[in-house]
Amino acid sequence: MNKIYSRVKFVYQYIIGSIGFLPTLISLGFFLLALFILYLETMGLSKMLKDNLPFMIISNGSTARLILSSIATGIISLTVFSFTMVLQVLSQAGSSFSPRVIPGLISNKSNQTVMGIYLGTLIYTLVVMVNIRSEYYSVSLPGFAIFLGMCLAIICLGFFVYFIHSISQSIQIESILEGIYTVTNRQLQEEVELDKNAGVPNVFNQKDWQQLKSPRTGYLQHLDIEAVMRILKEYDVVLDFEQPLGSFLVEGVPFARINKKLEDLDEFTDKLVAHVGFYREERASLNYIFGFKHITESAVKALSPGINDPGTALKAIDYLTALFAERMKLTDEKVIYDKEGAGRIRFEHETFQDLYTMCLGPIRHFGKKDSVVVLKLLSLLHSLLHLVSSYPHLKPVLCEEALQLLHDADENISNPGDRKRINLVLEQINNMHKLDKVLPSLKEQP
Repeated sequence: MNKIYSRVKFVYQYIIGSIGFLPTLISLGFFLLALFILYLETMGLSKMLKDNLPFMIISNGSTARLILSSIATGIISLTVFSFTMVLQVLSQAGSSFSPRVIPGLISNKSNQTVMGIYLGTLIYTLVVMVNIRSEYYSVSLPGFAIFLGMCLAIICLGFFVYFIHSISQSIQIESILEGIYTVTNRQLQEEVELDKNAGVPNVFNQKDWQQLKSPRTGYLQHLDIEAVMRILKEYDVVLDFEQPLGSFLVEGVPFARINKKLEDLDEFTDKLVAHVGFYREERASLNYIFGFKHITESAVKALSPGINDPGTALKAIDYLTALFAERMKLTDEKVIYDKEGAGRIRFEHETFQDLYTMCLGPIRHFGKKDSVVVLKLLSLLHSLLHLVSSYPHLKPVLCEEALQLLHDADENISNPGDRKRINLVLEQINNMHKLDKVLPSLKEQP
C-alpha cells in the first residue's frame, strides 16, 4: 500500500507540471456546468426568465444554432492560434536562452488557465448544441444555456487579450530569470530551514557498510521521506547516499549504502527504490541545483557569439549573487532525523566550491574578453565578501575563483582604461581585508 501511495505522489508531482493539468480540470468544470445548466432548464429555468427577462432568452432555433456554431468555430480557431503561439514561444526560448527553461514556461499557471477556459467554453458549447429542441424542456429551446454560452465567448475574447499580454511578458528574459530565481531561492530557503548544522552523527562514520546498487538508470530526483523512514526503521538501518540528489544513476552502479549487512538486500533495495522518484526534467522546484544551472546556461548562451547579449548575462550574474549568498548558509551535507531524533538519512549536497566553480567557470570562460562581465563577476565577489566572515571555510573558494578570473582577464583584456577600472575594483576588495591573501592587480601594459 505504501508503495502504491508513493507512486501516486510521484505521478501527481509529474502531472501538476504538465501543460495539460489545469486545462483538463477547468474543462471538466465547464462540462459539469453545462450539465447543471441543462438540468435547470428541465426545471423550467428559461420559461421563468422569459417571463421576467425576455431579452436573455433566445427563442428562434435557427438563430440559436447559428450562435452556437459560430462560438464553437471561433473558439476552435482561438485555441489553435493560442497553442501555436505557445509552441513558438517555447521554440524561441529554447534556441535563444536555454532548452532547460522550457519546463518552467510550460508550467506557467496563467497560460494554462487561459487554455482551460478556451477548451471549457468549447466543451460547454458542444454539450448545449446537442440539446437544442430537446423534448425535456418546458420551452422549445434551452435559452438561458445559449445566452450563457454567448457570455462565455465574450469572456474568452477578454482572456485572449490577456493571453497576448502574458505571453509577450513571459518570453522576456527578465521574466524567465526572475521565475527561476524565485523558485530556486524558495527551495534553498527550505533547505536552510531543515539544515540543523549540527554536524554528522557518529553512526555515519563507522567503517562497515553494505552498498546498494541502482536497479535502474535515470536521474535521482526525489524520494518520499516518510515512507523511506518507515523502511529504515523496519530494517533498523541508516541510509547514506553516496551521490547528491539530481545525480545520474547507472543500473548496477552503487548509489547508496547502509550501515549493516542484510541477507535480503535485494528485497530492501526494491522497497527503497519504490519510494524514489526518477525524472528526466531538471526542475528547480525539486532541486535548487537545477536553478543554478538554468541561470548559468542562460548567461552562457547570452555571451555566445550567435546571441551576443551581455546585458542578459549581467542580469543572470546578479541573480546568482543573491542565490550564492543564500547558499553560503547551507552546509555541504544534509542529515534527516526520525521522530526519535536519530539520524537516519544523509545526503551529500553539491559542495559550495563545486557549485561556485560550475556556475562561474563557464561565464568566466565566455566573458573573459568583456571587461563589463569581469567587473560584474568582481562585484559578485565583493558582495559575498561582506558575508564571508560568518563562513570562513569559504574564503579559499572565493579566493581561488577570483585568481582564475584575474588570470584570464590579464591575458584577454588589453584596453588600458578597462584594466584600470578592474584594478580600482580590486583595490576596494583588498581594502576589505576579508581574504587570506591579497588579490594581484592586472599588470600595466607596456
